Amino acid sequence: MSKFLSYYNLFPIPDPKEFLGLASDREKGNVVTTLARNVVVVLNISTQKQLLSWSLPEKLSTKVIYDPSSQHYVGVFGNHSLRLWDVGTADVSKCKKLKFQKSIAHLVETDQEALVLYSDGVCQTLSQALASRKDQKEDTAEQLALVASKALSKPTVYTMPQGQQVLTYFEETKATGVLQLIRLSLATSTRREYTIERESVRLTGYAVVDGDTAPQMLTIWSDKRIFMLNLAERTSERSPGQYVSMLTDLNVEKKLSVHGVSRNFAAIYGANYGQEGASLLVYNTQFKVVNAKQYFKMYLEFSRLWARDEHILLAMGQNIAAVRYRMSSEILVDMLGSQSSDTQMNTIELDHINEEDTLESAIKFAGSKKHRQSYAKLQANLKMLPPLEMSEADGRKVAYDPPELFEEEMSELIKQHVHGELIECENGLDDVSVTLMTNYFDEGPMNTAVQALVRQLERSGAGEEEIIEKILTLFIKTKNTEHVLMCLRRYSNISEKMLAWSLRYALDNTPNPTRINGHSTEEPMETDQTNDELLNAVLACSFDPSAIEPHLQERLQISHVQYLLNHLYVLASEPSAQLEERPNREASLVQTESQALQWFGTLLTSHFTVLTISKDEQVLDNLTKWSDLLAFYRDSLTDMAALLPQLTKIVEMRETRSMYSTAWYGIEEVVLY
Repeated sequence: MSKFLSYYNLFPIPDPKEFLGLASDREKGNVVTTLARNVVVVLNISTQKQLLSWSLPEKLSTKVIYDPSSQHYVGVFGNHSLRLWDVGTADVSKCKKLKFQKSIAHLVETDQEALVLYSDGVCQTLSQALASRKDQKEDTAEQLALVASKALSKPTVYTMPQGQQVLTYFEETKATGVLQLIRLSLATSTRREYTIERESVRLTGYAVVDGDTAPQMLTIWSDKRIFMLNLAERTSERSPGQYVSMLTDLNVEKKLSVHGVSRNFAAIYGANYGQEGASLLVYNTQFKVVNAKQYFKMYLEFSRLWARDEHILLAMGQNIAAVRYRMSSEILVDMLGSQSSDTQMNTIELDHINEEDTLESAIKFAGSKKHRQSYAKLQANLKMLPPLEMSEADGRKVAYDPPELFEEEMSELIKQHVHGELIECENGLDDVSVTLMTNYFDEGPMNTAVQALVRQLERSGAGEEEIIEKILTLFIKTKNTEHVLMCLRRYSNISEKMLAWSLRYALDNTPNPTRINGHSTEEPMETDQTNDELLNAVLACSFDPSAIEPHLQERLQISHVQYLLNHLYVLASEPSAQLEERPNREASLVQTESQALQWFGTLLTSHFTVLTISKDEQVLDNLTKWSDLLAFYRDSLTDMAALLPQLTKIVEMRETRSMYSTAWYGIEEVVLY
C-alpha cells in the first residue's frame, strides 16, 4: 500500500504561465526547477533550501534538465539553440550558444544520457544531436509552421523487460484538437501512433504509467471511466484500451493532472466531487483501487505533477507543494476498498461496464442466423448424450470419507497455526460457513450484532483500514473493551492514527492509573501481565515510528508516557514477559524485546521536550533504568565483537586453531638473587 506521510509548501512560483517544469538533479533529493523562462533554481526537497540558481540571458522554450553523461545542465532557447553549463558556472550567458536548424520540442532526461526530441518527432541522444547539428538543412519556415501546428507533451523513457527502451509522448494537433500517443522505439526507431478519442465524451486526464510487463496509457474521461492501454511490443489493443474502473472521488468535469509515480502507481490531482477543495490521489493500476488521499482546501486549475524517490511534487497556483509518501508491501485484501468513497455509483454504471459499440456488436452476433443454427445443433447433440449418474454417499454402497482422512486434514490445518471461526445455522450443512483467521488469538465477535456488522463490511469489499476506522471508533467511544481487543487481533493493517487512539484507551483502562495534573505522585506502578492483555495487544501491533509520533504526541500525556516507560522496561528486561504472537511476528523473547525498544524510541522522540523539562523523580528513575539497560546492551555488543571471528569461522566451516598453536618456545620464572 501507499501512505501520505507529510505535506508542506516547497517554493513559490512567480507566474504560473511562465512555469516550465521540474527535473531530476545530479544529487538524490534535489530537483531542478524552471520557475520562469529565464530563472532556474535547484532545491533540496527535504530541507526546502535553495542550493543553486541562475538568471538566464534569453527565454527558455522548455524546462532545464541535468545530463548525467556530460555532467552539465542543458537548456533550450527559442526552440533552435542549446546552452550547456556546469555547477560552477556563474554566468550562463558566457557559455557557447549551439544553434540548430531543426526545432527542438523537448529535452528528455534518462539515467544514461539526455535525449533531444525534435518537433517533427525525431529523437537523438544529446551527443548525436550536437555532432549532427551542422548537417541539418531543414527550411526555417517549415519548422516554424510545425511548432505552431503541433504541441508535444509528457515525453518519458521506459525500459521494457527485455532491456530495450521506448520513448512515449503525447502529440496534439492544435487546429483539430486531436490527441495522439506516440510510442517510439529508441533502438529501431519504430513509431506507433494511438489516437485517443471516444464518442460523446471528453478526455479530462491522461498519462503513461510504468507496468510489470510494459508501460500503460491511463486515460480518464468525462463519464468517470478509467481506461488503460497496454503499450507492449506485440499488442493488438486499440485506443483507448480496456475499461478498468470508475473514478468517483474527483470531479471529472474539470481538468485533472495525472502522472506516473512509480511502477503500477499513478498520482491524480483534481477538484473534489460534490464538495469544495481538491484532492491528490494515488491510484494503483494493478488492482484498480485508490490507495491514498491528500486533501486541499482550494482547487486551482493550473497544476503539474512530478515524482521522484519518496516525494510527489505538485505545482498548483503560485506554489510548489511536496507530499512525502511511502510504498509498503502490498497485500490485496488490505487495498481492496480501503479508500471507498461515500459517493455511490448508479446502477447503470455498475451494469454497463463495456463500451457501447462492443455491447452492440455482441448483441448483433448473438442474434445472427449462423449463431442460432450452431446453438440448435449443440443442443441436439447434448440431448443424445446419456445422463450422468452420480450416487451420493450413504455409508452402505458409497462410503463416506474415512475419519483418518478428516483427522489428517485437520492436523495439516493445525500445523499451519490457523484459527477457525465456524458459523452454524439451523437450515442444514449448506448454510455452514468457515472463515480461517490470520491471528491465532482472534476469537471473533462476542455477539450477533457485532458479528453481522463485521461480516457485512468484510463481504462488501471494504479493506482493513476502512473497517478499523469505522468499528474501532465505535467500540472505543462505547467503551467496549472486549471488541476493541477483537479488532486489534482480527486485523493486521491498522493505521497509526487508530493505533495511537487504541493505546490511549488501553492506558485509561489499565488498573491503578496515576494522573494528577499530568504528573504522578505515587510510587511507580507494578505492571501485571495478566491485567494488561489489551495494552500488550496494542504494543504487539506493527507501526511506522515517523507516522505515529504526531498522534502519540496528541493523545498521550506525561502520566501515560511514564506508565509506558515502566511497562516497556518490564517487557524488555523480564524473560517471563512476552507479547502475543501476530501474523507478521512470532512470539519470542527476541521479538518482544525488539518491539519494546521500538516503542521506547518512538516515545522518546514524540515526548522529548516534555521528558527533558520534567522534574518528576519517578520519570527520572524510569529514564535511569532505561539508561542502565541500554548501557548493558552496549557492553554486550562489545563482548560479542570478540566472538565475531570465531563465529565467522564456524559459519564458514573453517578449522579453528588455538591462539598459541606453536610450542617452539617456553617461559620460565628464574630467581637471579
